[in-house]
Amino acid sequence: MATGTTLITAEEFMELCEEYDGLCELVRGEIQEMTRPSTEHGLVCGNLAYELGHWIRKGHPGFLVTNDAGVLTERDPDTVRGPDLYFVSEQRLPKQRGRRGWMEVPPDHCVEVLSPSDRWKDVLDKVTEYLTFGVPEVWVTDPDTQHLHFFRPDSEPLLLSGAAEVSSARLPGFCAPASRFFEGC
Repeated sequence: MATGTTLITAEEFMELCEEYDGLCELVRGEIQEMTRPSTEHGLVCGNLAYELGHWIRKGHPGFLVTNDAGVLTERDPDTVRGPDLYFVSEQRLPKQRGRRGWMEVPPDHCVEVLSPSDRWKDVLDKVTEYLTFGVPEVWVTDPDTQHLHFFRPDSEPLLLSGAAEVSSARLPGFCAPASRFFEGC
């Protein structure tokens, strides 16, 4: 059944993004516009980047990528998602180094920060997509409730908040209270 929609590739999407001023993702070949993040969203992203960046500098080789940089999660039709932050260890990254374009290997860790316009079903679909792509761990943070939802492919989701310690086998040695991610909110 033909729908009349022309699907675009990740490569075509890259060219369009260079001319487009808004925020968007490519989902199964179709461009989906996104709303501009709020101040609270930016605060949580900044707090997470600070904590994860500090952990990296303490001897965990890899790179923290921010600002919704694209991750190519599916082909035919193509999907390019923009996690708010992701960590890629040096072991996974060498083939990408020096390349312009989307991240084509699964990051070790992705983080999404909820915005008021996000629908929970859409967020869970994105989490499932990351896990299916091979991302071993996804955090979803909610500035409104100050909860961190912790997803792995092999276990039930965890919900952390307040003084609960956030740690991860994927980020050995990382430990911080969940409340630290929401400072300033």
